[in-house]
Amino acid sequence: MAGPTVRRDAEPVTERAVSSLGGYDHVSTVAVDVPPDRSAVHFTQAMMSSPPGWVVGLMKTRDKLVKPFGLKVGHVTAPKTVKSGERLGPMRVLTVSDDEVMAGKDDKHLSYRCVFVVREGKRGPEGVCTTVVRYHRPAGRMYFRTIEPFHHMILAGMAKRGAA
Repeated sequence: MAGPTVRRDAEPVTERAVSSLGGYDHVSTVAVDVPPDRSAVHFTQAMMSSPPGWVVGLMKTRDKLVKPFGLKVGHVTAPKTVKSGERLGPMRVLTVSDDEVMAGKDDKHLSYRCVFVVREGKRGPEGVCTTVVRYHRPAGRMYFRTIEPFHHMILAGMAKRGAA
């Protein structure tokens, strides 16, 4: 069995993320069917817990490559809780409500927000993760364009975990 199907054509959840960034340069969204009792917090926890080994390896390689440029590095760790201020993989949880979790990171080259929601989709409940990115200078655009294919692979792989 192939597991849950990740959809990239879902309507993004951007309002609060765009507001917190003051605008955006990139938006991407993945969605996956989730059990009926899943909350945004549960979806976030499931999606971000125990990242696949290849994701951990990619992030370690990324950290080694960008550290000389003064960019923030962050370990990919499974979150113990999903509460404001807590680490959530390479980012921090910014806001938590019953229906939405927003996490993000600000760096000198770009800032991003990830918004996790569970909502009613066309086929029932769906967990949705929207990433909103704002470049701060040309280096941010160049950096994101370089990692963008990996970003999409990582989100799809982790969204499948959010469905479990």
